[in-house]
Amino acid sequence: MARIKAPRLLAIFSTGIAAFAMTLTGMGPATALATPTEASSSGVVNYVNLGDSYSAGFGSGSLAAGPLPGCLQGSGPTHVSKIAAMENVDLAINAACAGLTTTEIAGVTSVLAPQLAAADLTTLTLGANDLDIRGLVLACSTMGSDATCEQALAIGASLIPAIGASARQTLQLLDSATAGKVLVLGYPRLFTTSNGDQPLITAARARDLNDLGDLLNEAIRTAAEETSAKFVPVLGPFNNHGLGAGDPWIYFNLANLADPFNLHPTTTGYLEGYYPAVRNHIHLNQLVR
Repeated sequence: MARIKAPRLLAIFSTGIAAFAMTLTGMGPATALATPTEASSSGVVNYVNLGDSYSAGFGSGSLAAGPLPGCLQGSGPTHVSKIAAMENVDLAINAACAGLTTTEIAGVTSVLAPQLAAADLTTLTLGANDLDIRGLVLACSTMGSDATCEQALAIGASLIPAIGASARQTLQLLDSATAGKVLVLGYPRLFTTSNGDQPLITAARARDLNDLGDLLNEAIRTAAEETSAKFVPVLGPFNNHGLGAGDPWIYFNLANLADPFNLHPTTTGYLEGYYPAVRNHIHLNQLVR
C-alpha cells in the first residue's frame, strides 16, 4: 500500500514509464523476451508480476529499486520469488511498484505489452492505494478522533464503487494484453480483533477498518469476474495473523510510525499466507501454450 503522496511521484513514474518503453523498443534479438510460440515450444512458463506494494514485497527484506525510476520493492523472499523458483518458470519481469494506483498499473500494463503477450502467468494486487489504507488507519487510530475516523470511513466506503470500476478497466486492459492466466490476489485483514484493544487502535475501530477492507476485496473480486482473471483471496491463510495476534504476519514498527513497510505482510506473511493461496491456482502443465 505505502501510498507516496508527493506531487513528484506521478512525474517521476511517468518519466520512468517513457524511459522504460524506449528501453523495450531498443531490445535486440538477443535480449528480446520469448514470443508466445517460443514459450510454448520451450516448455518454459513466462511469468510477469505487476501491481502495488503487496506485489512488490514491501515488508520483506529492505527497500530495493525496481525496474522503473522511482519504483520501490522489498528485497526479501515473497510469493513472487517462490513462484519464480518453481521448475520451468522464468520471471520475465517484476514490475510491481509500491504506491501504484489502479490507473498507474494500467500504465505499466500498456508499456509491458510485449512481455504480457508472451506471458503464460501474470500475478498482481491492485486497489489499496486508491483507497489510501495508511491514511485510514491513521485517522482511526488513537491519534485521531471519532469524528475524523467516521469521516474517513465514510469517504472510503464512498470510493469503493469507483475503485472497483477502475480495477475493472485495468484488468480488462490486462485481459486484452495477454492470453495467459491472470491471478488477482486479494488483501488480508490487517487486524486480529479477538485480543481486544491495541496500543494504537481500539478493537472496534480495527473491526471497522477490516470491514472496509472486505468491501475493497469484494469490489476487486467483482472486477476480476468481469474479465478472464481469477481472484485469489488470502483471508483464510492470514486468519488470526493480523496486527494484535500472538503471531502477526503484518509488519508494524511501533518505534517508527513512518516506516514504509508498516501495514504490509512480513516475510512469513508472503511465504505462508500469499504463496500457498496463489500456488493452489498454478498448474504449470496447463499454463504453457
